[in-house]
Amino acid sequence: MALFSPKSIIVTQPEYQTLSTFVVFAIAIAIPGYTMPEPFHGSCLCKAIEFQVDAAPVAVSTCHCLNCKKYTGTAFTTNVIFPHGSAKITKGTPSTYHDSAQDSGNALARVFCPTCSSPLFNLGGDFGKTLAVFYGALDDFNVCVDPHPVVVAAPPGARELEVTRTAVAPQVEYYVKDRVSWVSPVLGAEQAQTKPGR
Repeated sequence: MALFSPKSIIVTQPEYQTLSTFVVFAIAIAIPGYTMPEPFHGSCLCKAIEFQVDAAPVAVSTCHCLNCKKYTGTAFTTNVIFPHGSAKITKGTPSTYHDSAQDSGNALARVFCPTCSSPLFNLGGDFGKTLAVFYGALDDFNVCVDPHPVVVAAPPGARELEVTRTAVAPQVEYYVKDRVSWVSPVLGAEQAQTKPGR
């Protein structure tokens, strides 16, 4: 199941407010000429490694497992999930750490920059079916709210829509049993105690 169709957009509606922030109201509508920016491009912090992903994302997830936390040195990871085999290195030579001690029993090849140590992506997810790219490693995956909204002309008699491309939030959180106490659940995301199917 695809995360969104090639013509999906995010529409913000100021009248929907919670905790003083705008709730992002997602609507998939067709806009002539709007497509997801495939391929997606990514890089490490020092720019020695660059890569691209030639596929549409399947999902965005957050993982609270102990290995993901240790690997990144953070409280959790956020990943954009793509089909296996859809990434290719376009600059540099990354290093790989083979992580076979996963609680899920699924061994991962963790790809990172040997110079700056930035984690880039994991190979072998879902027992070889997926590629998990670290959200922050992607350079053009709508990681920031676009400050320049696009006004979409509506059909006669309908109101125009102000469209803003915005960050895509995780649809699922894995290993919430290991989530640190000060991290709140992602609003609307499935909360999986481990990894479904394990």
